Amino acid sequence: MASRTADDLDGLSEVEKYPDGTVVRVFCMRTDRDAYPCGWAYKLHYGATEPDLERTLEDGTIRRYDNSHEDTKGHELHVAPDPEPEGIEFPGMVELWRRFWSEIPKSEFEVV
Repeated sequence: MASRTADDLDGLSEVEKYPDGTVVRVFCMRTDRDAYPCGWAYKLHYGATEPDLERTLEDGTIRRYDNSHEDTKGHELHVAPDPEPEGIEFPGMVELWRRFWSEIPKSEFEVV
């Protein structure tokens, strides 16, 4: 499978639900808004369709990278069952995309 480029990721918003009750939701968009100093707004989410507090966070997250509050909290990695996110260094959107897919038990979405 061909690797995605930054241009491929810009404006990407996809959701895939799986028979095992898990879901992957990805969103990546270049932006010049002050709230996103890195130039990207993103959320890379792997979770359960139904929250289970033994293996997910309250919102169903199993693993999620996001910068929803980049200007105040930076880039974060949320990993269940720990409710406190870990701050991470942003390696760039393509590298973070690759890291996310290497850390979850699902195959990367096809490049369209």
